[in-house]
Amino acid sequence: MKASSFLSLLLLLCFSFQIISSAVVDDICSFVGDSYVNREFCLKTLSSDPRSKTADADGLAVISVEIAVAKAAEVKTRIEAQLKGAADAYEKDRAQAALQIFSNVVSTFEWSVKSLKSKFRSGPLSLLTVGQDVVVTIDQLVDMGKLGNDFQLLGSLAAAIVRHLH
Repeated sequence: MKASSFLSLLLLLCFSFQIISSAVVDDICSFVGDSYVNREFCLKTLSSDPRSKTADADGLAVISVEIAVAKAAEVKTRIEAQLKGAADAYEKDRAQAALQIFSNVVSTFEWSVKSLKSKFRSGPLSLLTVGQDVVVTIDQLVDMGKLGNDFQLLGSLAAAIVRHLH
């Protein structure tokens, strides 16, 4: 009987914790819905990382920027591939310009993660905003297609969550 009571109590605590955790994600995604970020996109993105189930608002900010870092690395890789595969000098110059413009975005976003982990929020917000604007510029130089759009959405999500922390 005692084991059954203990198990019931343990399950109740687990479900209660999940409800609280889900409430934090829901709260954040409801907030960012007012920041030109689709609420469903927010929920899908944050839920893609298992850490979001137990994260507080600060943790969700870190997670969102880490997801954006991974996408930024993909963008940089795409630009490098376009530079290598440039058919002529004009395409090569455009790809080199895009790479130069985008060159610091990955490291800047990584710095933002470190800063957020130490509870410093002002710098990362500015850098995330600039980072998402950069992709608009490079998309005019090289065709980023869906990848560029995805990065811009993730950057917007990360910036909106960090803005929520202020």
